[in-house]
Amino acid sequence: MGRGVRGRAVIGRLLQDETGFDALLTPYRVRADRVMVGMNAFLLLVCLLVAPMRQTYAEAVLIGGPTLAMAVWLSKRHAGALTTRLYMASAFMLYTGLLIHQSGGETEAHFAAFGLIGVLLYYRDWRTIATATIVIYLHHLLLGSAQWLGAPVYVFDSARFWFKFGVHVVYFLPFVGMMGALSVWLRREGVENRRVIALADRIVRGHLIETLEVSETEARAPLVSAVLAMKSRLLDLLRVSPVATAVVRLDDDTLVSVNDAWVRTFGQCAQVGRPFGGLPLWGGDQVWPGLLARLTQAPDRLVEKAECLLVTEDERRIHCELTMILHDEAEPVMAIFTIEDVTLRRLAERQMARLAFRDQLTDLPNRASLLAEMANAMDAWRRLGRPFAVLLLDLDGFKEVNDRLGHASGDEVLSCVARRIEHCRRSSDIAARLGGDEFVVVLNGCGQDGAVEMARTLVGAISEPIGLGDGAVTVRVGASLGIALSNPLVRDADEMLRHADAAMYQAKGAGKNQFAVFTP
Repeated sequence: MGRGVRGRAVIGRLLQDETGFDALLTPYRVRADRVMVGMNAFLLLVCLLVAPMRQTYAEAVLIGGPTLAMAVWLSKRHAGALTTRLYMASAFMLYTGLLIHQSGGETEAHFAAFGLIGVLLYYRDWRTIATATIVIYLHHLLLGSAQWLGAPVYVFDSARFWFKFGVHVVYFLPFVGMMGALSVWLRREGVENRRVIALADRIVRGHLIETLEVSETEARAPLVSAVLAMKSRLLDLLRVSPVATAVVRLDDDTLVSVNDAWVRTFGQCAQVGRPFGGLPLWGGDQVWPGLLARLTQAPDRLVEKAECLLVTEDERRIHCELTMILHDEAEPVMAIFTIEDVTLRRLAERQMARLAFRDQLTDLPNRASLLAEMANAMDAWRRLGRPFAVLLLDLDGFKEVNDRLGHASGDEVLSCVARRIEHCRRSSDIAARLGGDEFVVVLNGCGQDGAVEMARTLVGAISEPIGLGDGAVTVRVGASLGIALSNPLVRDADEMLRHADAAMYQAKGAGKNQFAVFTP
């Protein structure tokens, strides 16, 4: 009694364990159902071809036809179900019994069971092997007994029924045992394959930072171990990257993975699982849609170093470069973003540009900037006929202020003169410090009358008293100013400056604090 209970418990555990794999292996078994329907149709055809041997057309149609019809119905209504698998196993054995009957019980016909049980391995389920074995044993036992008692059915080609039945049972058991063991190994392989596909799908969907639930037994499987190792290395690369990186699902606009650099930059305002376009880091409603449109329209699905202002967790605006790549070759469509904070770099670039093109004392454009602007003015004069004028001024009395009050006071005077020039010039004009106490103003779109008027204004403004320090000391400087006008004979900017310089010395020679126009 105790052994029977233990046996039933063991069988119950085996069946329960096997049931736990059914959901994972359903895709395999749905495909296998379609294969088995095809095999049913093939077996019916074989039975019809064998029918002329003993005129068994009626048996072939009455047994094979409904068997095939039921197989088709189950494969459509219950695809992948255990019921369908067990029926397919039974159907194969029904066809085996039909072929044995049609052949008159010849020994060779019994071998059909071996081949058909081998086909059942495609299900990766030992329960189908067991079912087929039980069905073929019952067929041999029941119909064989009926044949022994004189019924017009054929199972064995000999009257020695029990001997034949015993031989078939003993002969069949090792083969069935081998097939059952092989189905278990195939099931393990199928489970591993489905588990690998499921893990890979999670990774493809961007879920890199989540912990994947894998048992120790599964983790030892070679394919699962390889996928976990790949995921671990990808995650390590993502974590150590100094650039903020995020993975986004575009079908539902969900942020699915970020690295440590992303968290350091944007903090909790960019949590995984939140709508990506609604994150406060964008600082506006139109930034993300614009970037997404740009990405989807890019011919190679890649946007590199797109610049925009983003908002950090502490509401600082930072200048960022975004690199985006779209993966739309599979579902769901994913996008990978890298965001680099270039605020300090842009600040350094602006400072370097200021050092290269601005005067450090007066913050006016320096000589390099001046020559570039004069080249532009010269190009507009030649192509468009737009006139321009160059005013070069040199301070009168500046050396005495510098010598008497020191260089600090001299710098104050230069800064004050620069502010007065900036105040007098038009928005389209360029004022620059040439060096020392020399300044230049480029008047774009200006003829002689306008240049003379501007020169008069500048000389008058510069000659006004200048208060130094707290205003306790007041000094005066003047300006000698030379005007050079654009004309077809001028070759380049340097020649214009020489003409303005010559006119400036003409003004100094005429008594200083006045202007003169260069005449060739």
